[in-house]
Amino acid sequence: MSKLGPEYVGKLPPGRKDDLERALKDYRLAAVGGIVKGIEILGCSDRAASCEQDGVVNRIDSVPSLPLSGCVRSPCCGCSYVGKT
Repeated sequence: MSKLGPEYVGKLPPGRKDDLERALKDYRLAAVGGIVKGIEILGCSDRAASCEQDGVVNRIDSVPSLPLSGCVRSPCCGCSYVGKT
């Protein structure tokens, strides 16, 4: 298997960034209505999304963007946002 060049590291698959931004927008709207209180990052594999994010419920206004720095699956991060009540 060949290594990816630096131009690919940290990039998401096509269309994934739009999906993530749309999900965050929807969760922020749900937060205004009191339905969602925070957002958790759900890891994409057996390993947690990132050690420091494992089980953390982020405030709506301070959710880290994906892929997280140090992601073991970059550039094909499959992590997702999950609204928490």
